[in-house]
Amino acid sequence: MVTASTSRHLTLPFFLSTLIVACAGTTDSGSSNDGAPPDPAPHPGQVPDQQPAPGVNSAPDLAYPGKGFIVHEWGTDTVVVGSDGSLQPGLHHEEEDLPAFVYDRLEAGSLDGATSTSVNVKMETPVTYFYAEEPLTAFVQVAFRKGIFTQWYPAVREFYPPIFAPNTVAGVTTYEDPAFDPEFPFGSPMCSEMYSPNANGYLEWGALDILERDSDIPLPEAPLDRFTWAHARQVGANPLRIAGVPGATEAPQHERFLFYRGLGNFDLPVRVTAGVDGAISAENTLGEAIGTAFVLHVGASAGAFVAHPEGIASGGTLVEHAPSLEGAPPLDEFVEALGASVIDALDATGLYHDEAVAMVNTWKRQWFRTPGVRVLYLAPQAWTDASIPLLVQPTPDAVVRVMMLRVEVLSPETEAADVGAARRLADPSTAGEAERHFDDLERFAEPRLRRALALLGEPAYGEPLLARIAAGATASAARE
Repeated sequence: MVTASTSRHLTLPFFLSTLIVACAGTTDSGSSNDGAPPDPAPHPGQVPDQQPAPGVNSAPDLAYPGKGFIVHEWGTDTVVVGSDGSLQPGLHHEEEDLPAFVYDRLEAGSLDGATSTSVNVKMETPVTYFYAEEPLTAFVQVAFRKGIFTQWYPAVREFYPPIFAPNTVAGVTTYEDPAFDPEFPFGSPMCSEMYSPNANGYLEWGALDILERDSDIPLPEAPLDRFTWAHARQVGANPLRIAGVPGATEAPQHERFLFYRGLGNFDLPVRVTAGVDGAISAENTLGEAIGTAFVLHVGASAGAFVAHPEGIASGGTLVEHAPSLEGAPPLDEFVEALGASVIDALDATGLYHDEAVAMVNTWKRQWFRTPGVRVLYLAPQAWTDASIPLLVQPTPDAVVRVMMLRVEVLSPETEAADVGAARRLADPSTAGEAERHFDDLERFAEPRLRRALALLGEPAYGEPLLARIAAGATASAARE
């Protein structure tokens, strides 16, 4: 783990580097040019937009053609919305374990009992693949302008905002993460403003070796029966190697892709609202079309979906109903049919077929088997490039980035049930039953409890349960 006492932010402007020292009180002023980006270096959170080289055929292919330097990426954003379309905070509980070798900015912090973060968008598992006919070395960095990166692999040479090491701030004797601790004792308002918001996230891998396509490399252990991580390896991308990173690892690290994950607060391209009896409205707020959209209704033993391959036109609204579970196919049959339909939609984006299969296999338990009503849709690449700009040098011949948004929709009926459970917290004789109602919601317990309490006017009797759930969710995010 890189901390403020070991990380050297080579790409930060001088004035910001000075403020890091002033806020943290570190004395480490060494520097290194290993893996340094070409001048002028970008500010974290302001990575230049990456565009495919002109004249490249962007028509979808099902596999790497064997020529050219190609970069592909897929990922998801997850949100919970109230029936009125409001984004619900507290979405940082996890459903899938990450392998222990994955780096986590929070693992060095001490967040037990800390106030919950108020993020409303969970950016999950973007994985980035590289294809090249010959080995080459590339410089890679990614920014998150309205959020911060929480996990990544392999090790990065730099990340931002920093974590503070013991004794770099008066009274702080453990590793601390100011971005997730609203009570962090900053020495000045300027430092607080700079380091506490969940914004301007930045990762730099530096020099990334893209190895020969048939290289036999040792990958860190991630058994498929324990980690969905391994699904993302089942593609024809070139293997990657990162040399030893001071402060993180002395040995080279190998993987089939770059991985990163984050938390943030930002507006989404589609505003989803819900009415009674399963009514769903999805309004496209962008100046360009949204890709394929799906409306899902998943029960305990059956599921149904409606696909809209035409997507949602710019300024248009998709009006739909959550399909009824009466007479719906059994869950396994539903999962198979929906998986095939989503793979077809991903193939059409320009992802290679094995990438589309890997993406669905990684997420189908959460997307297709978790009970609830949800909307899935494909965001335009321009929106992804603006939200999490990626820089790769030398410039690839083509870049395809596919982001699928997962919207968990709270219907008026669901909100009424949650409000009823929250009311029962006020009576000691029914409080235990009410707590079980929310505990059973797992990663969505915090946003749904927050929504219910907001509808009730934030009663004091809900605060103890919210504090417990929020602290548990924070601990989960700290070490999945």
